[in-house]
Amino acid sequence: MNHLHIVLTSMSCALAATAAHAHPAAKHSEDRFVFGAEFDRDHVHTDAVHAVSGHHLRTIGTSTITTDALGESLELLGPGLDGQGAYVLVAESVEQFDDLPTHELTVTSWVRIDEPTRWGGILSAVSDNGDREKGWVLGYDHDSFTFGISTTGADDGDGALTYLDGRTAIETGHWYMVTATFDGETARLYVNGKLDAETTDQHGEVLYEQQTPIAVGAYIDSNELHTMQGRIRNVYLFDEAITSEQITEEFERNSVIAEIEPESEIQLQWTVEPFLCYATQRSISVVCELPVPAEVTLRYRPAVGDIREIHSSEKSGIHTIRIEGLEPGEPYYYEVIAESSEGKRVQTDPMSFQTAVERGKAFTFVMIGDTQSNPDVVKRVSDIAWSHRPNFVSIAGDLVTTGTNKSHWTHHFFPNMRPLINRVPLFPILGNHEKNARHYYEYMDLPDPEYYYSFSYGDADYFMLDSEKPMGPGSEQYLWLEDKLASSDARWKFVVHHRPPYSSDENDHGNSWLGPTTLGDLNPRQMGPLYEKYGVDIVFNGHVHVYERTFPLRDGQAVEHNGVIYMTIGGGGGGLEDFTPFNPWFGSKKVSTHHICYVEIVGGHLRMQAIDDQEIICYSLSDSRKSAKC
Repeated sequence: MNHLHIVLTSMSCALAATAAHAHPAAKHSEDRFVFGAEFDRDHVHTDAVHAVSGHHLRTIGTSTITTDALGESLELLGPGLDGQGAYVLVAESVEQFDDLPTHELTVTSWVRIDEPTRWGGILSAVSDNGDREKGWVLGYDHDSFTFGISTTGADDGDGALTYLDGRTAIETGHWYMVTATFDGETARLYVNGKLDAETTDQHGEVLYEQQTPIAVGAYIDSNELHTMQGRIRNVYLFDEAITSEQITEEFERNSVIAEIEPESEIQLQWTVEPFLCYATQRSISVVCELPVPAEVTLRYRPAVGDIREIHSSEKSGIHTIRIEGLEPGEPYYYEVIAESSEGKRVQTDPMSFQTAVERGKAFTFVMIGDTQSNPDVVKRVSDIAWSHRPNFVSIAGDLVTTGTNKSHWTHHFFPNMRPLINRVPLFPILGNHEKNARHYYEYMDLPDPEYYYSFSYGDADYFMLDSEKPMGPGSEQYLWLEDKLASSDARWKFVVHHRPPYSSDENDHGNSWLGPTTLGDLNPRQMGPLYEKYGVDIVFNGHVHVYERTFPLRDGQAVEHNGVIYMTIGGGGGGLEDFTPFNPWFGSKKVSTHHICYVEIVGGHLRMQAIDDQEIICYSLSDSRKSAKC
């Protein structure tokens, strides 16, 4: 009997001819499978999974054994209160797992995807960190199943992954037999027994990163974790490339699994409730996310006038709707409705937003930095900001603790920033904790290239930069900023980037208690001459979890007039930090507390307050253009 049939007939106990076939006890000498797991009550006990290949696995997060018409499977549930999804850990690292295939391989599984995601993993032994790309992963994205692999034949020094994107569209709640093979020359992806994609870009032996974890139900490497929401019946790995005929035969034997009617278990509800992003005088974006396919309708109207509607096509995941043709500085009222093809419906309460004001008009805004971790603090800080009813809010990076972890967005950042971002548009920048994650770019609707951009509001121009990228003379951002500043006619000019050029932090830039410190980050400090040349008024930063304001600075000195003020406003939620045991030459005001920075602008006058999370005014600043008073 073909060995693939021996280990895979157990996909459905209803189809198993014998008990031996349903739950093979051990690897047969003639078999070439190196790993196999059945996810049923015979093999899953609490958080332990006893693989049919003899390996001992461990479930992480919340999972449960569920039963359908043809047997049992492991349901991997979404993030709980701890913000972590569920998956099965096969090995802490590749080097701990014996006999991973190198010359040929087949990986196959019966899965049901309940919430597609950009980077999904069924069985993962992959490392995709910047240019370092090694291993392989059988997975899926928002639309279809995928297979990624890195080999010696395509190695560019750090490995290079090629991803196969299947043609079969994933329907949530449906079961699929997903199989990938590699024979040393060609990688192939099969869905329900049929070839879905193939490539010859990879050839030779599989390249592995020795420290990469191996997991079922997750796309995981050293700095990313994307967990599955769905069910998995089994998964098997072979050290040979099974033929197309064998794969088709195996699916036909068990095709009844694919015919199981999907259950209506996933509720139509907001994964991310609608929030506002990037307002101009004439437009604003509304962004939301849903776990199941639905059409989204945005209804809005001015204070006096007719209701208008914008429709987003039916899909699951993130919906971004841009409202155009608005009037400057005016309030509008809106609601968002999502409706599935089955007629299920979810709807927000009526909410409001305001467009950007024109030149010459007064306005206020709030600056917050580092809303990572400490959800209770983030909520208090956000509520204080909302209580002041600012025109907009800007966050100076580190919105979340780990940008690659989706639950940090869906279970931490977005819930705790409400109702502020339901009614006040958000203008964010990247910090180091975002890790340049695709979640940031998918959620935020900003001008290209999104990691830097500019906007105008009233008498001010804002220039948003990414301090995780080069900022020195000749760099992309330096050249862009010089061009933008040179053409700006704004009365006020503000720059926002995450890392502070000047900082009294005790140890972020060297241990100030024992030895030398650069007293700030040298990469963004290279922008200083531009700020001074073109009259930038304030540079807002985060990164250090304190409040700090410098004197006005010019030419490396503190000055009374016509200098650039640098403000670290990193008190949005991260654990508080402390200062140097001495006051640097630039240091004016320092407070280690969670806080917001509230700014009012009327013509040539600016008033600024740092308000801590107990609503106590730490200090206020009156600034008539270029001179600071406190």
